[in-house]
Amino acid sequence: MLELTIYHQLKEFDLNISFQTGQEVMALFGPSGAGKSMTLQIIAGLVRPKSGSITINKRAVFDSSRGLNLPPQQRRVGYVMQEYTLFPHLSVAENIAYGLRRNGSKHEIWQVVTNMLDLIQLPGFANYRSDELSGGQKQRIALARALVTNPEILLLDEPFSALDGPTRAQLRMDLQTLLSQINIPTLFVTHDLAEANLLADRIAVYHRGKLLQVSTPAEVMHHPTSLEVARLLGPHNCLSGEVRLVTSHGLQVQAGSLLLDTPSYPFALGQAVNCFLRPEQVILLRSKESLQNYTNLAQVQVVSIVTDGLSFSLQLCLVGERLFPDQRYDLIATVPLHVYESLSPVVGQMWWVSLKRDAIHLLKA
Repeated sequence: MLELTIYHQLKEFDLNISFQTGQEVMALFGPSGAGKSMTLQIIAGLVRPKSGSITINKRAVFDSSRGLNLPPQQRRVGYVMQEYTLFPHLSVAENIAYGLRRNGSKHEIWQVVTNMLDLIQLPGFANYRSDELSGGQKQRIALARALVTNPEILLLDEPFSALDGPTRAQLRMDLQTLLSQINIPTLFVTHDLAEANLLADRIAVYHRGKLLQVSTPAEVMHHPTSLEVARLLGPHNCLSGEVRLVTSHGLQVQAGSLLLDTPSYPFALGQAVNCFLRPEQVILLRSKESLQNYTNLAQVQVVSIVTDGLSFSLQLCLVGERLFPDQRYDLIATVPLHVYESLSPVVGQMWWVSLKRDAIHLLKA
C-alpha cells in the first residue's frame, strides 16, 4: 500500500497531488511535463518535496512535519528509469546482482540472479555485456535489477519509450504477465493511452501538477469528469446542449440541430450540459433501411479520412445546420480496418450516422 500527499514547487507550476494505491497497477497518464516522472522521483527519494508525506505499507519514508526523509536505499522501492542506466562495465549477472552484493554468498546470489533471468525470459544471458543487448533486452535487465531486492513497490518511468513498435507490443504483454506474478503495487508513467488501458487497473490523469481523475480505464475513457480530461484522452465528440425532456428512462438533449436521447442523469429541465461521445461510438450506417433500428440519427458528409494503418478516423460535417461552423468538421467517427474495408467510405460521400445512446456521457456545462 502506497499513501502519498505531496506539494512541490516546479518552474512552471506546482505539483500538488494526493492518492493511494494497493496491490494494483496504476498508470500515471498525461502530457509530457505534467509532473508524472517527478512523482516517481519523489517516491524513490531522489527529490525531496517541499511538504507532504509518503508511506509504503504503513511505513513512513517521508514526512515533512516530522523532518523525516529516508534515503533511497532504505525505502525498498524498485525504480526503472527511461534510460535503464545499466552499468556498461558489468555483465548482465553483475548488473542484476548489484543490489545484492552484501546480501548472501556468491552461490546464493547466483541462484537469485538465475531465477530472475528465468522470470524475465532471458536464461543464458548472464555473461552478456550491456552493449551486446537489444533495447528490449536492456529493459528486461533493468526490470530484473529493480525486482531482485524484493521491493515493496515498483516504479516504471515510461518503460517502453525507447523501443520500436513490435518490441514495445511484445514487452507490454510480457510485462502484463510479470506484474501479475510479482503482485506488488506498481506505478508506471506513460502518455500512451493504449498502454495505460492494457496494463493498468486504474489510471491517474495528470495535468500541470494536478490529478484530474483517478478511475478504472473504462471509467476514464467513457466517463471523463471534465472537459480537460476528455481532451487529454484524445479525439472526443463534445457537444454543448440543453436538457429538453426528463423521463424515467433517460433525457433528451438539444445539441444544436441534434435532439439526442441519452441515459439518465440527475439534471433538471433546461440544464446546460456537455455531451461526450468517443469516436468509436459513432456508428456509420450502410443503408436507409437500417435507420429504424438506431437512435440519434444524423446525415453527414465525409470531409477527411486519416489512418494509423489499424483504424480509420473520419471527420464528418453535418448536412444542413452545422454544429461547429467555424471548424472543418462537426463529428469524428473511428472504425477498425475490417469495418472500413467493408464500408469503403470516401471523402465527399454522404452517410447516415447514429450517436450511440448508451455511450453518451453528460456533464454539467
